[in-house]
Amino acid sequence: MDKQAVSTQERGSAPGNGAVATPDDQLARLRTIRKLVEENNQSCLGTDMIVCQIYMESRFDKDAEAEGSSARGLMQLLKVANRELFRLDNLHKPPGVRRPEAELYREADAFHASPAFIDEATNIRSGTRYLQALIDKARREGSADPIAEAYKDYRGVRNGIYYRKIGMAAEKLKRNPDALDALEELVG
Repeated sequence: MDKQAVSTQERGSAPGNGAVATPDDQLARLRTIRKLVEENNQSCLGTDMIVCQIYMESRFDKDAEAEGSSARGLMQLLKVANRELFRLDNLHKPPGVRRPEAELYREADAFHASPAFIDEATNIRSGTRYLQALIDKARREGSADPIAEAYKDYRGVRNGIYYRKIGMAAEKLKRNPDALDALEELVG
């Protein structure tokens, strides 16, 4: 693959990325993202659900950043969410080796700002780990639908529309793994 094709492939199909992706490029990107999710998903959710979430969040653009937000990468993980992952990891250590939160958060923020954070595999692992932490929390709290509750927390919007849209698109992708129209309907 030539340099421009790789660049177009990695940028995804987000508006304003400077390139108009052909349907073949979009399909190749969908397949790449699917493989990355299959290899890096740290949640109990299926591949199609995470693929749709990634498209909804970033249009498969690994360099996506939300204006006025700390959200970065394919899964648009916020700085505060990344801090929570560092905090949870710290809590799993024996009390004698746990680090102070201020130190931990400085490290978390440095990682969030680094190029390593937007590495596609790393961002998917981090985003799906955070989503699973939210699912686990909702289960502990006795939620009737912990996944729906987790998506409300992930997105920061409590109306449930985000989860329903992703779920419907994921069902279409499950029936036809190359259904680009399922993804386009998410943002249309």
